Amino acid sequence: MVIAATLDPVKLAAILDVTAIPAGSTTITVSRKGPSGIAASVRGATKASVSGTTFNVHDYEIPLGVTVTYTAEAFNASGTSLGTATVVFTVAYTDCEAWLVDIARPTNSLQILVESMNELTFPVPAGVHRVLDRRAPVVTALPAWTPTSDLHLLVGTQDERDSVRAVLGTGYPILLRTRPDQGIGNMYLAVTGFVEERLISLGTAPERRFRVDVVQVDRPDPSVYVPTAPNTYANVRNTYSSYSALKAAVASYQALAYLYPPGVLDPVTPWPPDDV
Repeated sequence: MVIAATLDPVKLAAILDVTAIPAGSTTITVSRKGPSGIAASVRGATKASVSGTTFNVHDYEIPLGVTVTYTAEAFNASGTSLGTATVVFTVAYTDCEAWLVDIARPTNSLQILVESMNELTFPVPAGVHRVLDRRAPVVTALPAWTPTSDLHLLVGTQDERDSVRAVLGTGYPILLRTRPDQGIGNMYLAVTGFVEERLISLGTAPERRFRVDVVQVDRPDPSVYVPTAPNTYANVRNTYSSYSALKAAVASYQALAYLYPPGVLDPVTPWPPDDV
């Protein structure tokens, strides 16, 4: 079995192709491990079903500028491992790159400009008990909770504004994906509210600032939060003249599912139209 990793330049993601999958394999799991040594399953590739000798998946959550090792492992119907393969991969980054990643619909993810995320507030559940005739209180405390913060994002176009609205308004956790030297790295956040602010009062100016109230959460379980592939049957019909043309252009059904059709934007709950 062999696993290869290449760059998806559109979303700065990793494209993972597993080939020569052993005969008798029914499921496959692909995971990555970075410098922390903690393994993270690739979303959409946790005991994923396989029926042939190839498998393709995209990892939209790979940290920027961090060297990771991907491991693919195939299993038979009884859960016995039939073999593993590994590959080392790094997504390089350039200045000022930060990404807002849509966990449910990764192709909605977009590059943004983080204006500020200056403070992390760590609430501590504690009880302070004042005792008569004693200066110091008796305090009972539990481990600190994950932090809350105010995340300020800047966008410059109408399409970016609509995309940020869609990502923040789905009800799913989001991933703030940044360069390691920004002090954030990969941080999974739940949105508790957000404000859209015009930077210029003139109605035709598209620039916006989003002030987002967030709280850090654990990485959503990749076996539960499985991304929806962006391609549709209608787009396939419009793109390829025949089934032969489709087979000649696309290596597998997994690869076809993650092609980028024009104007991909599919929020879970659409906003009301502005022309009604």
